[in-house]
Amino acid sequence: MVSTDWLKKTELFATLSESQLNILLSHSSAESFPEGKTIFRQGDEANHLYILIEGMVELSVKTEEKIDFLTSKVEEEGGAFGVPSLIEPFRYNMTATCLKPSKIFVIDAGRVRMEMEKDPKMGMEILKKLVSIYFNRLNETRSGVSNFLKVFKFKTS
Repeated sequence: MVSTDWLKKTELFATLSESQLNILLSHSSAESFPEGKTIFRQGDEANHLYILIEGMVELSVKTEEKIDFLTSKVEEEGGAFGVPSLIEPFRYNMTATCLKPSKIFVIDAGRVRMEMEKDPKMGMEILKKLVSIYFNRLNETRSGVSNFLKVFKFKTS
C-alpha cells in the first residue's frame, strides 16, 4: 500500500503537505505490469500520471522514420513518468514500456490538475518539480544522442 510517507520520498511530490498527499492518494491505485507491457503510447491522450514503485520502464520516442529511439529509463523508486498528463495538450510525448515486471502508482491526472487549480501553492510546487524532471530528461537525451552520433561517426570513418 502506498502511503503519504512513501509519496514524500518521490521526486514529484516531496514538497507537498500531508493533506495534499492524501488528496493524491484518494485518486490513485498501485498496479502491476508484466515485462514487455506498454503502459501508454506516444500520441495517446494523457489521462494518468505514473510513479514507479518497483521495476523498470523504458521511455522511447518514435522518429518520423518510425524508428524507436530510447530516450531514458525510469528505474529508481519514486521516479515519475507520464508528466505530459499535467501539461497541455495532455498527450504523451513518449511511449512507456516495462523492461521488467513493474509495480506502478497510477494517479488520475484530471483530478491532479483540478486540485492544482484549486490550490495554487500545490500547483506551483508540482510544476517546479516537473520543470526539473523535464530538464534532467532533456540532458539525458542530449547525452544519448551525442553518444549515438559518436558511435555512428566511428563506424563510418
